[in-house]
Amino acid sequence: MSEIRRKEMDFLRGEITDWLEQDLITEEQSEKILSLYEIKTRNLRAILLIAGGILLGLGLVSFIAAYWHQIPKILRVCIISAAYLASLAAYLYTGMSATKSGRAFLLLSSVIFGSGIFLIARMYNVKLSFETMTGWWLVQVLAAAFVTRDSWQVYLAQVLSFIYLNLIEAIDLFALEFANLSRVSVLEFFSPLNAFVLLFALWAAWRLINDRAVFSVNMLLTLLVLGSRMSLCFGGTWALIILAAVGAVLSLVSPWHDAEIFGLLMLGLFGLLLTWSEFWQGEIFSISVFGFAGKSFWPVCTALCVALVMLLNIYRGHIGSGIIFCFLLVSRYFFDHLFGYMPKAWGFTLTGVILLASGLFFGRIRKFFEK
Repeated sequence: MSEIRRKEMDFLRGEITDWLEQDLITEEQSEKILSLYEIKTRNLRAILLIAGGILLGLGLVSFIAAYWHQIPKILRVCIISAAYLASLAAYLYTGMSATKSGRAFLLLSSVIFGSGIFLIARMYNVKLSFETMTGWWLVQVLAAAFVTRDSWQVYLAQVLSFIYLNLIEAIDLFALEFANLSRVSVLEFFSPLNAFVLLFALWAAWRLINDRAVFSVNMLLTLLVLGSRMSLCFGGTWALIILAAVGAVLSLVSPWHDAEIFGLLMLGLFGLLLTWSEFWQGEIFSISVFGFAGKSFWPVCTALCVALVMLLNIYRGHIGSGIIFCFLLVSRYFFDHLFGYMPKAWGFTLTGVILLASGLFFGRIRKFFEK
């Protein structure tokens, strides 16, 4: 029997009532469907147990921390190992990933494992860099995620991945300096290689659990790595152009829905950046085109191309994402060109009216394109 919220149960009952009126199901079938679900309730006993367990754990940790330096090193290692094994035993005892308490104990075991790496390395003066220890912790969390197929483990792996990718400089936000010339050779695009291996592992974990939140974070991490590496290899302007173009192609011709969303996000983010003239660096983009200054011509062309592709995506069914990026594109020009030349009172008033109108008519716009 599955637990659902009261609102979801009310919605299900309403749907079943409609199905009964349309003679799609029988009374017996409706009762069987309703028997599969129950309203999720807050268990006071469970809350008290969780709160008591947390307080007991904090008290134990505080007690150990107070006498940590007086405890022999081998005993400290035994304490860490015992805590790790105890959390795993509790995970197995409480039903593993089938229950929230089991998932919580599994998450606790991963946290203890990571903490133990740093504590033991410090105790024995092992000369390991911070990124190396974080990497070993990440290996353990990913292994646990693949074995248990638990989404909480993947969430933790993604947080650690962001930290690790920054430590090994695979994500370099300062690479977006948009220098005219690349700072490294193209052959070094896949360096460090472990960054791309990590991204592959994260995408494999997503395919294993098929979690929407994991997909979104994986997209963000991938875009950050690709943007950083391509900026170093090709220069910032060409990196943005390539990424935006790849995003446009993926959003229009990819046979996979998730790849379409990925491409739409790439085009929206990188294409929006290219509508600012500051991101068009290099001699080739300074040459005038049809009598227009290059630094003015290329951003306008980019804005028109992005708007066109977004409208095509709206027509093809990606209504929410397409409308949001079109709105951001219009807002970018409104605030950059029109808002600055208006009195502040009129500017804020007009902006508020636009936002209110967008909120009121957003649902109608969706219905119009869905017809």
